[in-house]
Amino acid sequence: MAEKENIQFAKEAIAAINAHDITSYLKYVDESYIGESETVPGPIHGHAGLRQMLTTMFQAFPDFHLEVEEIIASGNQVVNRVIVSGTHKGDFAGIAPTNKKAKWHACNVLELRNGKAIRSRIYADNVSLMRQLGALPMPKATTAG
Repeated sequence: MAEKENIQFAKEAIAAINAHDITSYLKYVDESYIGESETVPGPIHGHAGLRQMLTTMFQAFPDFHLEVEEIIASGNQVVNRVIVSGTHKGDFAGIAPTNKKAKWHACNVLELRNGKAIRSRIYADNVSLMRQLGALPMPKATTAG
């Protein structure tokens, strides 16, 4: 696919996620898909793995939303830079619901083949997320001196 088409692909896939429409989102993903993220215990495999991961995210953050900052395409690679937001209403990464609103940056690097995602790697500011949820302490203020 041309780079312009890959950017449109990413916009449509993100729209499906923002609609919490997992079935529509999976139309953009090959069954051979493998994904990685620090907040899951191992690789995400195929449609079943993605369905489970997204269901968990939508249960943990019922108002889960991605705000696109930038989409870059080069060949069969697409990079999505987003701001993720949501209210923590369900278990997430071993953390019980806090009802706290959180907002954090993330970047997803996708590899496409034949018009579908076959691999992705999510890089997210999980330290910021965990601090907002109260799972990590905020750094103490220091003065220059």
